[in-house]
Amino acid sequence: MSTDKATNPVNVMGASKKLMEGVLLASADVLPVTTARFANVAFSNGSLLAGFLERLRKRQPFSSPKDVRRYFVSPEESGQLCLLACTLGAPGEIFFPKLREEQMMRFSDIAVALLGELGMQPLFCASEEEARAAAARMPEHPREWPVYFFESDTSGEKMYEEFYGPEETVDMDRFHALGVVQGRRFLSQAQVEGAMAELEAMCRRSDLTKADWVSWLERYVPDFAHKETGKSLDAKM
Repeated sequence: MSTDKATNPVNVMGASKKLMEGVLLASADVLPVTTARFANVAFSNGSLLAGFLERLRKRQPFSSPKDVRRYFVSPEESGQLCLLACTLGAPGEIFFPKLREEQMMRFSDIAVALLGELGMQPLFCASEEEARAAAARMPEHPREWPVYFFESDTSGEKMYEEFYGPEETVDMDRFHALGVVQGRRFLSQAQVEGAMAELEAMCRRSDLTKADWVSWLERYVPDFAHKETGKSLDAKM
């Protein structure tokens, strides 16, 4: 299970998935393995959308970037993607959902739509402080919910998602709703063994930093371009 973030990765999560793809592709001639590049699974555990539901339960304001667009699939669709890749794919192939650019959605738009489904309107706030204060004043059954939408300034955020890069060979005709990347081997078996040996040694250290992990990934993921701002989405509000 990979991710759209493995394409031209800018964060550690995407780069680690791209490295995983490389490890598997290095053995594709002897190991019958296929991979699926997921979009965001809507309201899955740990996702920002699931966080909206948790904020409703805790009576906290919504907070999200307003300029970041993402593809979404349902939990059922994500399971189907895995099964189809396993049963219909050839070793080394990478499956992805065939979605159009206009199907990308902003987190802020989803937040507003969710409130609408619950019979509420968004109360737009200009700062975290204003949103918190508005939440503290909410009646027991509010008709408005405070929201704070901001320009993205956190590490590793892409403004949009993509499922394949310009250097990859893609088959868009085999299936109606799925595209297939013909896996391109970018790591040799010797490089894989070296990377795993380095990883094992790093895990024994007690002084590891994020910069150490980024540097290690950059050695083995050629298109990794990490964007470090010193801020994280989890730290917002």
